[in-house]
Amino acid sequence: MPFNYKSFIKGTYFPPGDKSISHRILILAGQVIGKSEISNLLEGEDVLNTLKAMKQLGVQIKKKDKKYFVFGTPPGGLFQPNQKIDFGNSGTGIRLISGLISSNNIEVKLVGDRSLSKRPMKRVTEHLSKIGAKVELNKGLFPPIKLKGSGNAIPLTFEIIIPSAQIKSAIMLSALNTNGTVKIKEFKTTRDHTENMLKSMGYNIKVRENSTHRFIEMKNNKELKTINYNVPGDPSSAAFFISAACLRPGSKLVVKNILFNKTRIGFIKTLKNMGGNIKITHRKKIHNELIADLQIEQTKKLNSTVLKPSDIPLQVDEIPILSIAASFANGLTVFKGLKELTVKESNRLLLIHENLKKIGVKSEIKNYDLYIFGNNDLKKGGATIRHNDDHRILMAFYISNMICKKNNIIKDKSCVNTSYPAFFKDISQFCN
Repeated sequence: MPFNYKSFIKGTYFPPGDKSISHRILILAGQVIGKSEISNLLEGEDVLNTLKAMKQLGVQIKKKDKKYFVFGTPPGGLFQPNQKIDFGNSGTGIRLISGLISSNNIEVKLVGDRSLSKRPMKRVTEHLSKIGAKVELNKGLFPPIKLKGSGNAIPLTFEIIIPSAQIKSAIMLSALNTNGTVKIKEFKTTRDHTENMLKSMGYNIKVRENSTHRFIEMKNNKELKTINYNVPGDPSSAAFFISAACLRPGSKLVVKNILFNKTRIGFIKTLKNMGGNIKITHRKKIHNELIADLQIEQTKKLNSTVLKPSDIPLQVDEIPILSIAASFANGLTVFKGLKELTVKESNRLLLIHENLKKIGVKSEIKNYDLYIFGNNDLKKGGATIRHNDDHRILMAFYISNMICKKNNIIKDKSCVNTSYPAFFKDISQFCN
């Protein structure tokens, strides 16, 4: 069925496995002697590149009946790979595994595709250099990363100024093979899946939080234990379906088994503030992660909203699809403090702005703030979308067909394979 301005979203939806958790569970299960079992692993290119990287580092991973069985090596026991490790488009994979390698006595070259080779790595590697790892970057900033790990990493106290779960997790993974106590101070809360998994696997980790900071303390005097892990549904992937259901009154969508971690659902709060009719049911906690079902039954059109810079880290990946929602909401929406969007898979801030203008939406950028002048009118559409192989830009502007008189043209849809290979198949099933 064609996906256009007549479409409604209806049905019961099981989102694909969470991408952030899939990366991390492969890495952490790979640091345990014994067999761990992972089900509902996201089989996108990014996660599969992390899986291949762990294999190159000496971890055995086998698939049987849709489950993955991981036979790990202990912290400090990574093998010396016999060739470079290619992460494709995965910023999460290359940054996290840099952290893991940094406290192992091996020497590795980490590479990526053209897009990944333009993304900043110094924000991670400057911390890893302090523990004794030797790092070389292209132009001092970008991949490839030449990394010689230290077998005798120095336990330090780290202060993370840039709000990034990847920086934090890279440091935490380096701590697995660091003798002594490693302390981390965050100035803004970021996604905490690594902490939650370490707790579930019996590691000596303490986390406390106050209104201004988050403190993590790790000591490697307790071994990680094997784990059986069912990866919950990815809220960042589900955001396209949830937002689409909120766009058009008359949509009815049930979302099952979605990760409901507070660091990942900022976009749900935003959509509710805009008038999205979203109900949360069946909350439960598994492996320190909150999981829930959602019911969306949209009865009215959306209104505009304002996000402060402090709101952005908890929904940074969802800004592209929220921009589509804002375009069809009545009034001026402002997303403030979007600098982090300029160093994602693409300069997302610029691409959102450019493509909104192309489809007939007035938008402005002022000092990393995005202004979207929305209304409940259908847009002209018929634009050729520039996505620069960024999966989230592509998927967001595919959803924009719901608010355009003419469908937009998207050339080369293959980049959805990095995070959501079944996106087009899934959206067609819920389109009525």
